Amino acid sequence: MTDLELRLWTALKTITCYDTPDKLRRRAQRDYGLDGAEAIEYAYENVLQEARNAIKGVRRPKPKIESNSADAGEGS
Repeated sequence: MTDLELRLWTALKTITCYDTPDKLRRRAQRDYGLDGAEAIEYAYENVLQEARNAIKGVRRPKPKIESNSADAGEGS
């Protein structure tokens, strides 16, 4: 596993452990001292930050160009 693959896997694994919106609504006041909507907003911001951290410094991959031999004779 490359360093990038490990970073991406770790970020996704972290995100999957976040509470669901329903659970956040029910437990936000007790766990975080926030109302449900505010807790969901913070959780959303956390997901975005996890993703940003995972791809920080990574260049966008170049698309792979695949030639299809069936299309080679078309268009003439």
